[in-house]
Amino acid sequence: MQFRQLILAASALLMAGAGPALGQGSAAPIVGDSALQSLVAEALARNPTVAQRQAAVRAATLRIRPAGSLPDPMLTIGVMDLVMPHFDFNQSDFTEADVELSQEIPWPGSLGARSGVMRAAAAGARAEEGTIRREVTTAMAVAYYRLGYAGTALETLRHQRELLDAAVQLSTTRYATGAAPQSDPLQAKLARDRLRSEEFVLESDRIAALAAVNALRNRAPGDSVTVTSIDLAALSAGTALQPPSDSLVARALATHPRLAARRAAIEQATRTIQVERLGARPDFTLSARYGYRPVAFGFKFPDFFSAFVGLRLPIWAWRKQNRLADAARADSTGAAAGLRYAELQLGREVTEAAARVRASQQRLALLVDGVLPNARGTVESVLRSYQVGRAEFLTLLSVEDARYRAELEAVAVAADFQAQLVMLRQLTAGETQP
Repeated sequence: MQFRQLILAASALLMAGAGPALGQGSAAPIVGDSALQSLVAEALARNPTVAQRQAAVRAATLRIRPAGSLPDPMLTIGVMDLVMPHFDFNQSDFTEADVELSQEIPWPGSLGARSGVMRAAAAGARAEEGTIRREVTTAMAVAYYRLGYAGTALETLRHQRELLDAAVQLSTTRYATGAAPQSDPLQAKLARDRLRSEEFVLESDRIAALAAVNALRNRAPGDSVTVTSIDLAALSAGTALQPPSDSLVARALATHPRLAARRAAIEQATRTIQVERLGARPDFTLSARYGYRPVAFGFKFPDFFSAFVGLRLPIWAWRKQNRLADAARADSTGAAAGLRYAELQLGREVTEAAARVRASQQRLALLVDGVLPNARGTVESVLRSYQVGRAEFLTLLSVEDARYRAELEAVAVAADFQAQLVMLRQLTAGETQP
């Protein structure tokens, strides 16, 4: 009787201590998870990859105006027709000092086309930054929920181990008194040792997830992180049905910056075609020259002023600009193919993510509403039968282990569901916060 009372007390301790895995604490819905939102904001502010993309955007933006500016004017200063051998300056009426200013003027439309190329490059850089921000947000959510699962699973495992420690002690005592077979303490020790092995794996997963979270926010691997506990009941009751996959794919194709980057690449290639075509047109050079003539032979000769118009003759355009234009057309064709491939990939990712979200949602509802209550009810039933001698000790251990595994599975499904939901939102919405 004393043994059965101790088993009942240990089971009650386990039921009370399984709160974190069952989600009895205060947890926020996924959109309102302040801890995750804070981590995402920190990652977007400190992550080196995001900073790299932001610098690329600034660099590309700063190149727009110079690309559409005129070339710098050329100032030339010189002297001509000095008398040899002493380089006399005032011994000939041909000697003069010249100042010349010239300005190259590209064919009309060339500067605007060059600015268009840089403007498209800047748009592509901004889109790439948006893509990286979404990827960092998704990676943070995955690592965060992985960390939450590992912590909750470790807590659940430790409560289960307390029960098995009590079971080992009690079964050993009963075996020593001849009230139980030797297999009872051996089975209890085996179950406890398996839990210990699983604890090693979960602890390594926790450390890896913590390092992933800290790497994304540019901190030391071991820095502490606040994680909101997983509330299974609230999560299962608070999730809404997702829109059809077709509408999610259409939304992603309209808003995702990954496609905006591909469209910008097409625009950049198209603008480059225009630049090379205009490069085959003649450019102009306007020049003005002033010539000062010194006093020579007692007479001041009049100064000179000259003006010139130069014209660049693109006689080699068939070897240079025309081929560069063809190369740009090939780039445009490749960019269009890249856009189509990106659309297909994005559609596939959205469809897969939506399917995983729906499956996880259904599994979570089944576990919370069916599997877990049945597992707890089975433990209580077997425990009552064991108290009156109608159930074996190994049967009690088996149903306790089944309940423990069901709780771990429910927490794992909940963590995966929340991570997949964040991934789906990042694929289909313009938001950077989960």
